[in-house]
Amino acid sequence: MAMDGIALGAVIHELQPLIGGKIDKVQQPEKDLLLFVVRANNANLRLLVSTHPENGRIQLTSRSFDNPMNAPAFCMLLRRRLIGGRICSIRQLGADRVCEIIILARNELFDEVSLRLIIELTGKHGNFLLLEPSGAIVDCVRRVSASNDGARVLLPGFPYEAIPPQNKLDPFVAPKEAFEALFTCADPVRAMTTSFDGVSKQSANALLSAAQSPAALFSLLQSMKSGNYAPCIAYHADGEPAAALPFIPANLYARVEPFVSMSEVLDRYYSDRDQVVRIRRHGAALRHTVSTALSRAQNKYAAFLETIQQSEAHDTARISGELILANLHLAKPGMKELIVDDYFVDPPAKRIISLDPALTAQDNAKKQFKLYRKGKLGKAYAEGQVEGLANEIAYLEGQLENIGKCDTLYELSEIKEELIRERYLRPEKAQASKPANKSSAPMRFVSSDGIVIYVGKNNRQNDALTLQTARSENIWLHAKNIPGSHVVIDFEGEPPEQTLREAANLAAFYSQSRSSAGVPVDYTPRKYVKKPSGARPGMVIYSTNRTLYITPDTASIQQLRERAEQK
Repeated sequence: MAMDGIALGAVIHELQPLIGGKIDKVQQPEKDLLLFVVRANNANLRLLVSTHPENGRIQLTSRSFDNPMNAPAFCMLLRRRLIGGRICSIRQLGADRVCEIIILARNELFDEVSLRLIIELTGKHGNFLLLEPSGAIVDCVRRVSASNDGARVLLPGFPYEAIPPQNKLDPFVAPKEAFEALFTCADPVRAMTTSFDGVSKQSANALLSAAQSPAALFSLLQSMKSGNYAPCIAYHADGEPAAALPFIPANLYARVEPFVSMSEVLDRYYSDRDQVVRIRRHGAALRHTVSTALSRAQNKYAAFLETIQQSEAHDTARISGELILANLHLAKPGMKELIVDDYFVDPPAKRIISLDPALTAQDNAKKQFKLYRKGKLGKAYAEGQVEGLANEIAYLEGQLENIGKCDTLYELSEIKEELIRERYLRPEKAQASKPANKSSAPMRFVSSDGIVIYVGKNNRQNDALTLQTARSENIWLHAKNIPGSHVVIDFEGEPPEQTLREAANLAAFYSQSRSSAGVPVDYTPRKYVKKPSGARPGMVIYSTNRTLYITPDTASIQQLRERAEQK
């Protein structure tokens, strides 16, 4: 989500304490990311400017960034021209995504000059420009030559041309009547983005949800114009950050978290979003690895089952060989088939045996016995493989479930380490730097009876929870015969019925059958759960179990989670 004019206005309001401050440092961690350290009001403030097409923004930040060994040429230019200069003004140009910072600095002759920084947060055309007092471009992050038809020339020495106006209304100065048409048209969101400057589709949607009438919308915008902002992050139901807004939307998102400032909002938003993106990217890579291995194992399993099922045909080959030898007197050279009495069935019946006319009767019999022996060996080998493949399929299906439960990169790294140990991935040198004794913690819930319930999110957690943490009389639960989490009720003996059903709900939800009804969930005291020798991570066997049938209820799970957060 790139910053629009509405959010930019809120940030500009927060940047006013920088006025009068001295620029002490200039850094360029990335091509489209600049960081200024400004000494203002006896504090070092960090001003971040990004012209990234998707993450473009300006804000104060508390985040740290790694800098390249050698500073880019543009960064060196800014250091030479701006360090020691004082910020005179910071303003938004109109209502669009353009910011101007005026800095009083000294040139090579030690004369004071007024330099302009222009920050254009315009998506893929975003730019950062340093201008001379005359308006000529000193340099910019994104140079644009005259060869681009119709485009502004943005090159050192050329006069700066502002972004052409779009003839839209400024939402902060537009009269109340200008908003009336929004509430009578078929698509008010589109109408707002096309009629008003600096309003993104996301902001338009949120503004219209927060204000249900022209008067309310006008009042909200005027309040923000006066500096009354309510910075927040809106989240989707899956916990992914959806929007960074300077006002509170109404009934549009699953959850809204308020903040003190827009800069704090942007720090958290981009940090959380980057985390989500990285988790999604790494999770997708692991999912691809596991899915490929699963498909391979399933194909092998199907092929071996087919081999076993074909064993009847192999028995037929043996019988055919026996009948040929028993009826050699009937076989003539060059015959393509032999009709004999089959005494292997009751009652005996006529049987037609296909022959190779190029072979003798004895050689045809040998051919049938050879087919039989080959089939017998193939069947024996297949029978020896199917059990291991069935276990491998169950393991890989469980890993797909585990990947979907990961909320952090560390949890994904645990799965990756396990896949390396199980030889589904090649080891990486970087893996050696990760502490081997550290482990992520299972999910924690609190039942209606105030009893703690633990749920494992990956095989390492499942093994640790079941085999190390759980006590012998704790109740252990697992969805029956399908991949899923280990669940343990932290209670000695038989727990209350409500707690047991809530734990079973967790076991059903955190399994492959979370979308099914009437999911069977087995439960038994932990002392009856064992890990066979040589079993894969997360794989156990259990006995003396009972079964509950549960339809997963997400609302109940959310209550269990909220109750855990309170305790």
